[in-house]
Amino acid sequence: MQKKWCKKLLIMILTLLGIIMPLQGNNPDPTRYPVILVHGILGFPEVFALLEWRLNQAGYETLNFFYPSTEKTIREHGEDLATWIKAQTKQDTILLITHSMGNLVAREMHHAHPEIPIYRWLMVAPPNQGAQSADLWSKIPLYRWWTDIPGQELRLSNIHAHYKHLPPPSCEFAIIAGGMKNEIGFSLLLDGDDDGKVRVVETQLPGYADFMIIPQVHTGLLFSKETFVQADAFFRTGRFDSTLMDQEFNLGKRLENIPELLKQGESK
Repeated sequence: MQKKWCKKLLIMILTLLGIIMPLQGNNPDPTRYPVILVHGILGFPEVFALLEWRLNQAGYETLNFFYPSTEKTIREHGEDLATWIKAQTKQDTILLITHSMGNLVAREMHHAHPEIPIYRWLMVAPPNQGAQSADLWSKIPLYRWWTDIPGQELRLSNIHAHYKHLPPPSCEFAIIAGGMKNEIGFSLLLDGDDDGKVRVVETQLPGYADFMIIPQVHTGLLFSKETFVQADAFFRTGRFDSTLMDQEFNLGKRLENIPELLKQGESK
């Protein structure tokens, strides 16, 4: 009994001296970790400019990875990302925000290099199952020439793409998809709800901590304030902000009613 009280007293003294940090539940301040940003195919770091500014204003340090997206396979880009992260962070714990094909590059990195510690990972518009839009675009010779091997790896019909055989990430991850929250989406060329490039169903991956749809197009998601708010909420709590999700759902419903409202206006 005496040993138990001595141990508690020692912990209290060390805590007061700052040698032991007081516990903060299961959610430490995420701003202690750098946020790694990874763009998609034919992308560039500047596409994150507004989101990066918002993260910096909230106290996060950001590190923006650039890679020539069409010059190597997705798997090879994953190796380059791992090398870059190790050089930038010295194996410190990181946060991830990845967009479009950048999600697949990061999945390859995470699978091949599990020693890189990821606290939480936000996937934005990830074509985890491939993309029907890539199949459509691949019918055009210019697209095949411009996007080279990665463009073909993105095809929904490409069952041999390496990322399609990877397990889900072992860290906490959440998914934000773009869409209209209906059966049409932003593109009439794609089946079901979509952000104009990636269908909602294609973003799915088992094991996610949370999932939501924001009514934005593919690249527009990175400029949306809602994406930042949800990223911050997820990094801090491990879940999205359900209040804002309800607001977005109502917005989606209003957008669905636009054709009906237009008809009503014409009849007046």
